[in-house]
Amino acid sequence: MGHTKYELSDVDKAGIAKTVKVFLFYEFQSDIDPNSLVSSLVEGVRNATSQLPFMAGNLEFENGKLCIVLPPEGQVEVTTRQFKPREQKSFSALVQDSFFPDDFNFTDFLPEEPLARKQVCALQLSLVEGGLILGLRMDHAAGDWSSLNAFLSLICQSCKAYRGGSKMPTYTADLNRAPYNAPATDSSLTKQEYLEKLPMFNILEKSQFKPKTPPVFQSRMYRISDSCIKQLKAQCTPYLTEVDYITSYDCITALVWSSITRARLNVHPEKSSFPSYLVHPIDVRARDSEKKTSERYFGNAVIGSQAGPAAAKALASNSDRGLAAAATLIRQSINSTSLSTISHMSSVMRLLAPTEILVPQADFNDMDLFMNTWHSGDAEQYDLGDNVRPVAFRAPSSFPGACAVVFPNFSRGETRVFEVLVQLAVEEHEALRKDPEFLSHFEIVR
Repeated sequence: MGHTKYELSDVDKAGIAKTVKVFLFYEFQSDIDPNSLVSSLVEGVRNATSQLPFMAGNLEFENGKLCIVLPPEGQVEVTTRQFKPREQKSFSALVQDSFFPDDFNFTDFLPEEPLARKQVCALQLSLVEGGLILGLRMDHAAGDWSSLNAFLSLICQSCKAYRGGSKMPTYTADLNRAPYNAPATDSSLTKQEYLEKLPMFNILEKSQFKPKTPPVFQSRMYRISDSCIKQLKAQCTPYLTEVDYITSYDCITALVWSSITRARLNVHPEKSSFPSYLVHPIDVRARDSEKKTSERYFGNAVIGSQAGPAAAKALASNSDRGLAAAATLIRQSINSTSLSTISHMSSVMRLLAPTEILVPQADFNDMDLFMNTWHSGDAEQYDLGDNVRPVAFRAPSSFPGACAVVFPNFSRGETRVFEVLVQLAVEEHEALRKDPEFLSHFEIVR
């Protein structure tokens, strides 16, 4: 049997050239056999790979086009590593440190990357005193967070089924790439006209693109509960005139955006008249009125959307009306994004000259902010059986600017609690941690 080739979409091939790394932390009870759990997880990976075989492939160029090539009988690589107490912190020490990303080296919990080939995915199961860390690395060209989450959930649910003697779960992915490819060139639309449909981007000559030297950043963790989010919604609702509703995500994001802007103006008051943008990735799987794609599409189905501009001074105002205005801008940016936005992006990318590059308007080292969310994951999805559920989720930030990331809710009670990682310039972050409005909703974790 020969190699199997899987095509990628235009969005996959033109997307972010990086790997995504996620980590799930599991605490052991006294009756758990670590070696048995590891064996069950390996079986879980084997079943997940049988359902999504391309995850065991390698990214290669064939005829100048990036694709996934699966070798015969390919399997996702699983490395296991047992740390001695002197080599790694105990699980209880990691809990005490709130699993803070700066306190340990994430590379310890991932297999080494091979030099001769570019894997789609690899896992490491790391045993420390009192617990296990599941580390997963996936190349972004193969899929976005929804795709990664589908694979990770399938691994965990397969492990749970194996441990319980149940039938292994199945999963059928949608690999129809057509909706994510550039359509046949429409001669009636020019490159500039396509670009006007993507207001967050500019086209530059590659020779003109000179990234600024970023400031020194500081990352910190915060926590917000469902009750605080409901309070934010209640504060905003009387002032919603341009949208029908706002979500929990809109409220969290509006509070983070406005609070960070306020902190920045405390450090740089001369920027009060500056505009501020918020950029966030939007999943278009469910934003497809013509039903060309599906929720089970496996690949990259997200595109950046831009909220704003908002005048920094207005955005920083500590008022319910100001918070509602920020949430409204966020909701409007989401509502204006659909599968057709991906088509416009693919068309622009196809029409770029070899000397041109597509760059965002936003400056994340100045007054703009990038917001991402992993909140759709939950502890039940990642349950390994016998009450072995994750207590923390971490994804190290590799973003070269100001950003905030919402992590999944892993709380065991009825009240949802979300952790948020915020990365800001040091002086601005110190100002944020003194902001009364921010601290009235967010608890400082680290």
